[in-house]
Amino acid sequence: MVSIAAFNGTADTAGRSRWWFTGAGALLLLLGIGGLFMVVTLTAVSTLWYGALLLVAGIVEIIEALMNPRETEAWRSRAVRFLAGLLYLFGGLYAVLRPLEASLALTLVLGATLIASGVARALWGIAHEAQASRAAVILFALLSVLLGAAIIAQWPYSGLWAIGLFVSCDLLAAGLSWLWVGLFGRPQLAAAATPYRIGAGPR
Repeated sequence: MVSIAAFNGTADTAGRSRWWFTGAGALLLLLGIGGLFMVVTLTAVSTLWYGALLLVAGIVEIIEALMNPRETEAWRSRAVRFLAGLLYLFGGLYAVLRPLEASLALTLVLGATLIASGVARALWGIAHEAQASRAAVILFALLSVLLGAAIIAQWPYSGLWAIGLFVSCDLLAAGLSWLWVGLFGRPQLAAAATPYRIGAGPR
């Protein structure tokens, strides 16, 4: 039996997979580095993208609420979905038409979310005394609280850079992880065995 090293199961696709992960990781890394130098533009673009998603979600929700037959869904449920679709639609229009103002509101939500999630994780880490990574959980929870407090303390100025900075950091993290997989990922072993016939020895 002969064992051949393969990145994702076959030797032919090993090189292609590595190059694909490496190239995608390098591209994400470059985008993340570039984003760090234009966080205001990236914040506006991210807000526009979020607004476009809200618009699509609102239109789909309204159409489904109006087109769904009465026999399959009660009118109260349809009315709630219709109102939710209108809310998405108005929020998306505001984000698309006024991206900088919308980014200020999103930044407040981001800061409050970081503080709330940090407090929740800290309480969870304190309550679970037997947790092996208790100190790390509490440390990262405190960092989350401090980051959220810093964003809110610098508001409204933080609304110009916070979202863009988070998007850039996410691109950097994704690029580094994909580069690591492409350059240092362990190949899997695919066994190529010679077939046997019943009642016969190996050829």
